[in-house]
Amino acid sequence: MQGEGSERPWALTDYVSVIRRQKWVVLAAVVLVPALALVMSFRQQKLYEAKAQVLLSQQDLAASLTGTQGSPALQQSDRIAATDAKLVRVSPVLQGVLKAVPVPGLTVSGLRSHSHVSADPVSNILTFSVTQQGGTLAKRLATEYARQFTAYQRQLDSLPIQRALRTVESRLSQLPEGGGTQRALYESLVNKEQQLRAMEALGSANTFVVQEADGAAKVQPEPARSGALGLALGLLIGIGLAFLVEALDRRVRGHEEIEERLGLPLLARLRVSDKYDRPENRLVLLTDPRGAEAEAIRVFRSSVELANLSHRARTLMVTSALVGEGKTTSAANLAIALAQHHRSVILVDLDLRRPFVDRLFQLGAQPGLTDVVLGDATLDDALVEVNVATSGAEGQEASRNGHRTSDGQLLVLPSGAVPPDPGALVGTDELRAILAELRARADFVVIDTPPVLQVSDALSLSTAVDAIVVVTNLRRVTRPVVKELGRVLEMCPAVKLGFVIAGGAATAGYGYGDAYDAPQRVHGRARPTGRRSSISGEDQEGGSGTSTEGARTKRQLLTRR
Repeated sequence: MQGEGSERPWALTDYVSVIRRQKWVVLAAVVLVPALALVMSFRQQKLYEAKAQVLLSQQDLAASLTGTQGSPALQQSDRIAATDAKLVRVSPVLQGVLKAVPVPGLTVSGLRSHSHVSADPVSNILTFSVTQQGGTLAKRLATEYARQFTAYQRQLDSLPIQRALRTVESRLSQLPEGGGTQRALYESLVNKEQQLRAMEALGSANTFVVQEADGAAKVQPEPARSGALGLALGLLIGIGLAFLVEALDRRVRGHEEIEERLGLPLLARLRVSDKYDRPENRLVLLTDPRGAEAEAIRVFRSSVELANLSHRARTLMVTSALVGEGKTTSAANLAIALAQHHRSVILVDLDLRRPFVDRLFQLGAQPGLTDVVLGDATLDDALVEVNVATSGAEGQEASRNGHRTSDGQLLVLPSGAVPPDPGALVGTDELRAILAELRARADFVVIDTPPVLQVSDALSLSTAVDAIVVVTNLRRVTRPVVKELGRVLEMCPAVKLGFVIAGGAATAGYGYGDAYDAPQRVHGRARPTGRRSSISGEDQEGGSGTSTEGARTKRQLLTRR
């Protein structure tokens, strides 16, 4: 057996892990099945079983009469016992039992179904078992059953004697009394006749009742036996259900499974999600730098730097498989942590489908990346410096003399206006040129991108970055999603540094790739329609446009559906 999506065979620890994860399923089966067995047992009608025994003889009448050796088949006790065990079930025997012990409502078929005859494999003993509601009745029926069989067997044994006697009598009537050979034959037949009559009178018998039913044991209900069987059955059912639930469950159980499926190391565990109004999405390195969440961010930063030692990547793309996993918040906190660690960092919001960085940093309305691509603003105009320094006066980190420490620099490049076709923009040479310029300006460029499994933007951008960091949320992703994520990441040429477990609550998704029919917005406000035409790029307020032909080409590219 192999785990889903895994090429290694399952080990004992994998089976134990499944049972531990599904322990409540196993426990429910172990409790409910025995309880049900006990309830059904107590509701059963009381039944008693009585037993009587019959001895089988191997007397061969033909051999006794002729003085010859008996047939070997007749001397095999096991065959005799098996034959008699079948013979005892015939209707004449059962009818004789009911005639001797009449029971209201009990028929031949009913007695047959409530009785059993077994042959002892090592002795010539037949055991007659009868089950009835009362112990006394069961004893009477079992004893009478044995007696009726012996009587029936004696009747069968006497039939050859009677036939032989009739034959001898017929021959004697045909022979006259005389001398010579006739006389000798006559005397021989007379002797046989006398012998046969003596055997008939003595009653040749091959079966004997050796043990009458002297007691009856209660066989139903048996709560202890039912409970034990229910416990064993419940355990088997519970384990089976546990593996069935595990096979049907598509959730990812832990970071080990993601590590195995993606082939990437775990960088950190963060309590974040992509929902702005949640308290865990604060920029904790600025608001609560001594808290546990802030320390987790620093672990994240250290892990990224260690994983990047051999790659020397400077442009880091932060993405996820699905929306709402916490990639934007993780990217922003990583950028702050790098800046506080004496690095020059630029955070770029390239999630043009749903920009979020401007709300995290409360930047308000100002130029962004799309404005730079359009030529409406310079890169210096769009970059916003964020103060990430800490001071002792505020109870945060400080140098020994109490003055503010210099923790590096963080510049934020918001997305700007949401374009109608973000996929067209991310593939432009202008955007790649901007990213190259940003790379030359800073130690690290942290880029927030859309989820890789919902649009192609991140896959296109992977050719323009040095490394990728993946954010996953165990409450959002499933095993098929992780498998598909691994397939997509294999196509990305950039180095994959590792993944982050985001432990925030799952958030509502938004539709990547949906048509943008609403008016474009700049940082939450509707973009004035009189500023620019989305088709021609002409200025609607000042008459004919003064933009160059190159800017007009860029605008047409951005507005192309």
